[in-house]
Amino acid sequence: MPDFLALFKEPWSKLDADTAAILARIYTNAADEAPIFTRTPKGARDLINRFLPFYISAGAPAIPHIEERKIPAASGDIRVRLYDPGAPAPGPATVFLHGGGFVTCDIDIYDGVSRQLAKRSGMRVVSVDYALAPEHPFPVPLNDCIAAIRWVASHGGEWGIDPTRIAVAGDSAGANLALAATIALRDAGQSPIRGTACMYGCYAPDLKTASEQAYGGGPYLISAPEMAWYWNHYLAKPADRTNPLAAPLYADLRGLPPLFITSSEFDPLRNDSEMLVEKLKAAGASHEFRLWLGTIHASVNLMGWIAAMGPRVDEVGAFLRRVTEKI
Repeated sequence: MPDFLALFKEPWSKLDADTAAILARIYTNAADEAPIFTRTPKGARDLINRFLPFYISAGAPAIPHIEERKIPAASGDIRVRLYDPGAPAPGPATVFLHGGGFVTCDIDIYDGVSRQLAKRSGMRVVSVDYALAPEHPFPVPLNDCIAAIRWVASHGGEWGIDPTRIAVAGDSAGANLALAATIALRDAGQSPIRGTACMYGCYAPDLKTASEQAYGGGPYLISAPEMAWYWNHYLAKPADRTNPLAAPLYADLRGLPPLFITSSEFDPLRNDSEMLVEKLKAAGASHEFRLWLGTIHASVNLMGWIAAMGPRVDEVGAFLRRVTEKI
């Protein structure tokens, strides 16, 4: 069994105390597990399903009304789940797209995150169980997400949702999908999206950025080899690697609704967000950026263990409320 406490003592010393403590716990408990990038997709999902819910569910609040149904999408019928914190109806809603590298996780794994977002924003949240790669590579997961956003706009009234007050949010791969869906719906000419929150997203399959080199060696939960594994499963064709809907860092970013972009200080994907922000500035796009100091990728998933994350997610919630205010 590797002695991670000794191996990563120096890199973890730079983190905030809560982040360092939960990383030590995770790495110790997973010391005998093979890394995700050495597994098959099924093997990776088995690991995630066994291991992750305990950490993501910590501190998740009770939500008075949760309801699920299936809707038609690109991959077939997919699940969408409503989290209603008791907000007045009709009211705004956030369509939430979970992370997991396009290959792992689902709305069950992300139940705790969806509960936190609904409670802290005071808004209804609709979590989308889009299809996963490699069984469903790009663009199928994205098209599932677009179908879900359109469904909320056309049928959300059944759940007390005002179709003119919809926002989108996602983390990691879900942030990629949230931004790509926002771009695609802009291009379609009839977007219901009033604003999009993207938390520590992956926006292009570039594994040679400074942050990948600095933080992708293994101490900070995800690694550069793991990100390569995810991208290789999601992008089945070489041309997909520069498609702006697969790699939205390469997209035309003009004419988008307001964006809230976050990145974590010790995240291999940090530069993805920083490069995106520079492109948003050049495009004159309305945006806000937050660099979450002292923490790592997936810190929202671990907010039950990291005290600093509560106020940070509250700020995401405030943005979602602000962009969906009644006009």
